[in-house]
Amino acid sequence: MYNADLQQDDARGRGLVSQTAGTGPALVAVGIGGRIELVAEQIRLIKGGVFGHAVELLWLGYGVTLKSIPIREIAAVEIVKPLFLPDFIRFSYPGSPPQTHNYIDDALAENALIMSWFDNRAFYEIKARIDRWPHLPPRPPVSGI
Repeated sequence: MYNADLQQDDARGRGLVSQTAGTGPALVAVGIGGRIELVAEQIRLIKGGVFGHAVELLWLGYGVTLKSIPIREIAAVEIVKPLFLPDFIRFSYPGSPPQTHNYIDDALAENALIMSWFDNRAFYEIKARIDRWPHLPPRPPVSGI
């Protein structure tokens, strides 16, 4: 079902989709072989399509997955920029796969997504929103005794 949604986003030709209704994702970033959705208090990494099935067929990594990560658990968001290959975004959280410094292993891990060749504004917006996210619960008010 999410392959049809991915094709619809690709057909729009935009990586950034903003919605005001509370039912859909607040922000969507479409990359190569998948997309990232910022929904309420979690990130959804949705991988699929022709690229994803090719990755699965060749056993290179996670090519067809749906992973939800609560934003509270995200320790870091990295955008890795290799010299000649497309950039990828990586989310670090407790239990996430360790960084190997190998492009194929890191870019195709369950906690990463290869970004678009051209327009990556939506990925930078997701990173900025997560960096601004309050990681600590609000403190209760101090009452004077």
